[in-house]
Amino acid sequence: MAGGTGFTVRPNELSAAGTNAQTVAGKVPEETARLAAPSDRAAAALPGWQSGAALHECSAAWKALLDGLAEDMRTAGGNLLATAHNYRNSDRSMGGTPVAEGGGSDPFNTKVRHSPGVHAID
Repeated sequence: MAGGTGFTVRPNELSAAGTNAQTVAGKVPEETARLAAPSDRAAAALPGWQSGAALHECSAAWKALLDGLAEDMRTAGGNLLATAHNYRNSDRSMGGTPVAEGGGSDPFNTKVRHSPGVHAID
């Protein structure tokens, strides 16, 4: 936070975080697929035992949970990338001039500071 009263946005950092999130999310299903074989072998080694079926169900539930978290991470990464893109487009459309300084009415008297690649609102 800039001075503790606003926030700062660095689009390049948003893009990097979004890309990293999507990269990690893309690796999760491949890794969770590897859980099935050892779990199934262990469950098969327990014929007639309730723990074999429970182990299989537990592994399937963990895989579903981790795959769901990966999808959430993929979505969040996409949102970060879109947000960074929107900040860059906003900069280009304003020609570097904050809206409040460009003649628009700002009921909050927002002070916007610009420096290359950084957006800060106090």
